Amino acid sequence: MRGQTCGLCGNADGEVRQEYRTPNERLSKNGVSYAHSWVLPGKSCRDASECYVKQESVKLEKQMLLHGEESKCYSVEPVLRCLPGCMPLRTTTVSVGFHCLPIDSNLNRSEDPSSIFQKSTDIQDTAEAHLACRCTAQCS
Repeated sequence: MRGQTCGLCGNADGEVRQEYRTPNERLSKNGVSYAHSWVLPGKSCRDASECYVKQESVKLEKQMLLHGEESKCYSVEPVLRCLPGCMPLRTTTVSVGFHCLPIDSNLNRSEDPSSIFQKSTDIQDTAEAHLACRCTAQCS
């Protein structure tokens, strides 16, 4: 089984530098981002048996100047966020990589949103991850 497994416990090949490999084959920068990448997301906030979180790319809230251009940056690692109609009860700050685009360009909206996870990392910064969520009255 050595080197033949994958998942939250690594691939059992004895190599520790590659142990933080996510389900989409990216290498996480830390254990928290790695563990969050293996969380199974919920499908609807109406289903109480589901976790009320999903993994998504998040936009960095501050403006960045990259290569002399104002840029907006999106996480290239998944961040846990509450489903629409749910609100966070508990959060934590996680360190993630961000891919930056000039402010006047837009992500191609016909593109699969998870494709941002395939982009290169331009900067490392923090984002807020939602660890526990609760449905709002409109959802339940």
